[in-house]
Amino acid sequence: MPLPTKTLREVSVEFGIPEQEIRAMIDLGKIRAVFRKGTFLIAPDELVKLRRDRKTLPDSAVKSSPPSASIAKPAPIAKPQPPKPGPPKPGQPPRQFGS
Repeated sequence: MPLPTKTLREVSVEFGIPEQEIRAMIDLGKIRAVFRKGTFLIAPDELVKLRRDRKTLPDSAVKSSPPSASIAKPAPIAKPQPPKPGPPKPGQPPRQFGS
């Protein structure tokens, strides 16, 4: 008895991949599927291939990227501050504040 094919929706639920992404893989020829009764049917051997491909992708992505909590944020860019008034130069009157 041949193994049963799965619909696009069943594959989406099983792998946790959006249906649109699976449909895009079918359109790109990465997954073979048959269109019957208004839906795509995917063969079990294609699911094995997809599982193998998806299994290697997250492991390599997780190993190469640091955890999201430890990602350093760039330092904020400081706005230039106006120069602080220093003591009056010799020969200038003292500054008056508040008047």
